[in-house]
Amino acid sequence: MHPEVPTRTSKLEKIENSAMAGPGRPKTGGRQKGTRNKVNQLATKRLEEMAISGKDPITFFSQILQDPNAPYQERKDEAKELLPYYHPKLASIEARTGGQSHEDRIAQLHELLREDDD
Repeated sequence: MHPEVPTRTSKLEKIENSAMAGPGRPKTGGRQKGTRNKVNQLATKRLEEMAISGKDPITFFSQILQDPNAPYQERKDEAKELLPYYHPKLASIEARTGGQSHEDRIAQLHELLREDDD
C-alpha cells in the first residue's frame, strides 16, 4: 500500500471551507445588518435635535462646543465645523502693477524726484 501523500490546500480553499460567513452562509454575531454604528447614531441624534429645536448650524455647533459634559472628540469635531465661520481661509491674490515692471516704476520715481528738485 502506498502511504497517503498530504496535499497542500490553497488559501482560497481554506477560506471556502472555513466556518466564516460568506456567500450563501448566514451572518452570525456582530451588529445586525443595517444597524448604525455609535458614531452614526450620535450624528443622527444631533441632527434630529437640531431639526426639532430649529437652531441654525452655528448656534447648534456652538452649544455642543460649550457643553462641558460633551466628549472631547465631539467638541473637537464641532470646533472644526465652526472654524471657517470665525476664521475664513485667506485667498491668495495676484499683485496688480498696471503692467509696469519694477525698473519702470523706479524710473518713474526718479522723474518725480527730479521734478520736485526743480
